[in-house]
Amino acid sequence: MGPARRIGTIMMLAAATALDAQDAPARPWRQYASPAGAGFSAAALEDARRYADSVRSGAVMAIYRGNVLVAWGDVTRRLELHSVRKSVVSALYGDAVARGQIDPALTLAQVDIDDRQALTPGERAARLSDLLAARSGVYLPAAYAAEDQDRERPARGSHAPGTHFFYNNWDFNVLGVIYERLTSNGLFDAFTRRIAQPLGMEDWRPDDGFLVYEPSRSQHPAHTFRLSARDLARFGQLYLQRGSWNGREVIPGDWVARSTRPVSDFGGGRGYGLLWWTYAPGSPGARYPSLSRYTMYAGSGTGGQLVLVIPEAELVIVHRGDTDNGREVSGRDAWTIAERILAARQGEPASTPTLATLRPVPFASQAPEVPRTRYVTLDTALLSAYAGEYELSPDLAIRVFVHAGRLFATFPGRGEAELLATGTAEFTIMPVAGVRVIFQRDAAGRVSHLDATIGREALRARRR
Repeated sequence: MGPARRIGTIMMLAAATALDAQDAPARPWRQYASPAGAGFSAAALEDARRYADSVRSGAVMAIYRGNVLVAWGDVTRRLELHSVRKSVVSALYGDAVARGQIDPALTLAQVDIDDRQALTPGERAARLSDLLAARSGVYLPAAYAAEDQDRERPARGSHAPGTHFFYNNWDFNVLGVIYERLTSNGLFDAFTRRIAQPLGMEDWRPDDGFLVYEPSRSQHPAHTFRLSARDLARFGQLYLQRGSWNGREVIPGDWVARSTRPVSDFGGGRGYGLLWWTYAPGSPGARYPSLSRYTMYAGSGTGGQLVLVIPEAELVIVHRGDTDNGREVSGRDAWTIAERILAARQGEPASTPTLATLRPVPFASQAPEVPRTRYVTLDTALLSAYAGEYELSPDLAIRVFVHAGRLFATFPGRGEAELLATGTAEFTIMPVAGVRVIFQRDAAGRVSHLDATIGREALRARRR
């Protein structure tokens, strides 16, 4: 169930020489003992921290020359990446291309991709490179797509593959499916082995990746990720280091350059590469004068998810919005925080700055971590007993159905989601928090009603 349109939708000090930003090791982060040692104003950074607290940011980190400049909020909490997942997929493609497992020139026809609505010959001519640039020319419904994609999707056949940019979850989801098909590796397992382990990610677990299906819309799921701020900062630093980590090439440097160079030009210096947003000097605008001095690129996602890489400034900035608690932060606020961090730079760092262990500063506005739900497995017969239509009004019903041994529900006006069992009759959905569905039975033991709690809204529907 996609966003927007969907439901709701660690003080020991030690003297050390600053690490060369091209060779950050796979060990816990080290932090500047004071901002002044990095050439930054402590007062200005404190102003930025207060601003982030005021907009209820979940976590913020900035990495300067390979060490932590700031760490605010819960930087260890694994939050959903939302659309930053696409930049992660780009990295995995770069690795697979270098290994000879994937050829970006392959077409959808050559990798045998189709969907619920059959692709036309013209659509099947789209190359993998077109999908990576969001220029497939395939305009079909997709799992986990925001409302604006459904509203703004061009008509089928209106643009030939490779000729038109449209930010399209169909492209992104299918890339995950194709990756698994051509490499014979699960996407999340590959991320663990190819990226997380070489970088020494501290919080990532393979079960932090999950598939989001909407089978009535598309047969292709979205591959979604949960990642902590400190692990996402490693990913951004990897790109700043042109794909190298601790002397090892994790992602080919030429892929880093290729994927962060614009394929689509939106005017004013803004563009889109291969699953990365790109920015030329001046493109952020007058609101962000410090950022506007640089060429940079970013992965961004719903609710204030941002990994911003500024190579010339030797800086990576990560912002996380706590969407688990419904605390979305606007893109403007996330960029304002990044601007204030960069603007706090006032000189060159010390030649041998004192470093310390990572010491995050909590936010006063911080919300408790949402406990991870434990799911149970129910047999298909029981799931089938819940299938049917549940009437909200004479002309409005919730449709519950079984697909591939899994239970799904379509909520009118809200989209479709898999129902994950927390008991024999109680279900929730993932990744959207705050949804509870309970099936009720009558005195004879027949399933008679469905009760749903969606955020603050309660629904009761009678089975037809």
